Amino acid sequence: MNNTVVSMNIALCAFLLLPVIVTAGLAGVPWVTDRHEVFGVTVPAAAHTNTRIREYKVAFSGIVVAIGVCAMLVSLAVWRLCGVDAAFWTVSIAAVVIAICGFVLQQVFRRKVLSIKTSQGWEASSARRAALIGERDNPDPLSLKWELLQVVCLAVTIAVGLLGYDRMPERVPIHADIAGNVNGWAEKSPMVIWYAVLAQVVLAAVMVASHVAIIYAKHPIDPDHPATTGYAYGVFSRVWSIYVLVIGLLTAGGLGLGVQLVAIGVLDVNLIGLIGMFIAVAALVGALMIGMYYGQNGARVYAGVRHSDGGDDLDDDVMPYDDDLHWIGGIIYINRDDPAIMVPKRFGVGWTVNLARPSVIIGTIVLLAIAIGLPVAAILM
Repeated sequence: MNNTVVSMNIALCAFLLLPVIVTAGLAGVPWVTDRHEVFGVTVPAAAHTNTRIREYKVAFSGIVVAIGVCAMLVSLAVWRLCGVDAAFWTVSIAAVVIAICGFVLQQVFRRKVLSIKTSQGWEASSARRAALIGERDNPDPLSLKWELLQVVCLAVTIAVGLLGYDRMPERVPIHADIAGNVNGWAEKSPMVIWYAVLAQVVLAAVMVASHVAIIYAKHPIDPDHPATTGYAYGVFSRVWSIYVLVIGLLTAGGLGLGVQLVAIGVLDVNLIGLIGMFIAVAALVGALMIGMYYGQNGARVYAGVRHSDGGDDLDDDVMPYDDDLHWIGGIIYINRDDPAIMVPKRFGVGWTVNLARPSVIIGTIVLLAIAIGLPVAAILM
């Protein structure tokens, strides 16, 4: 068995974790959402103890797990019967199917929760918001100064390319198909050194932008418990800023340097895919662990603090606000009256964008242009 086949099988083993991670992440979402939200619907915190809502959460998780298990069994069967190439495609499709099924289920149970909300008369008497002023004891996201480490990684990639140029082969492999066969080459030239640098700059820019988004995202503060929710969200945002920094350095620095080492003939091109696969798995597993441990907006941190203080949400039937009209399907946020660009998700862990802001539309167009333009530029060069 040659090195390419070994690498492909190792990569597939790692890739098989993708549907597992997607399944685990989706199945856990109803249990880690913000205390005032269920399946993307605004509810009182006490709604989480409602018997029917708990049954919906259990049913959602059970169905998602069942779909995930079926997807894994099919993927393993295809690997066994049809080989590595077919298995890669099957695993990719399986992950997408699981995500789509999760979305469909969320919409189904969202409608059921809306029905309960109407029958129970859960309404916000008035829209109340709160802001923490002068609370310096709450954790803050990491400073953007830490992102200067990206410059150090970039300098290393450039130095490796310049110092290793003499040993660069006359034909540099720049692309391989799913089977590991090289199908793209570039002639030796100083320009090849900058392929890796350009890719690293783009990846670093995306991760730095994610860090900026965390720092300036809208803070969800409960006006009835401003100090506790403020602290919980502070912990949540700080942990995610650390995650973004670490994964950003691994992704941009690791892949950028890896591509550079391929260019100067130190690494085999197939190893880049393997390295990228393991970085992706590490990123997904890390995100899953953080989401499950801290919950959306630090919901689990909040619960822990409330429990230690001898309180709970069993009788918290107050809705300080109701934003349902601004959320399409509980997923897409459009609110022209909200100046925030980034807002916490309602179903899931993390943040999403306010599509009513022109800067979001412009940013999306720029990202699409870069995503399409870079491969085209590489081909033309």
